[in-house]
Amino acid sequence: MNKTGFIKELSKQTGYNEEKCIVINNVIENYFIFGRKNKDKIIQDLQSRVGLNEDDSENVYDISMKIITGEIKNKLKHPFKSQD
Repeated sequence: MNKTGFIKELSKQTGYNEEKCIVINNVIENYFIFGRKNKDKIIQDLQSRVGLNEDDSENVYDISMKIITGEIKNKLKHPFKSQD
């Protein structure tokens, strides 16, 4: 999945518009996504840059990780499948 596909999927699952999802994507790209310390940093950055409260920030983080890990698992299952 490329960046635009991720943004569209994030927008569909969170209900936010694409402009807000672009900012969320930029925040997530600034950090290494796996790790407890980075999760806290991402959530704090989402609160400050996007203007979300703590619960919404954690929800967006969880949805983002679900999308990313789902794509990684799909790629591992089908490594030579053509990309859309």
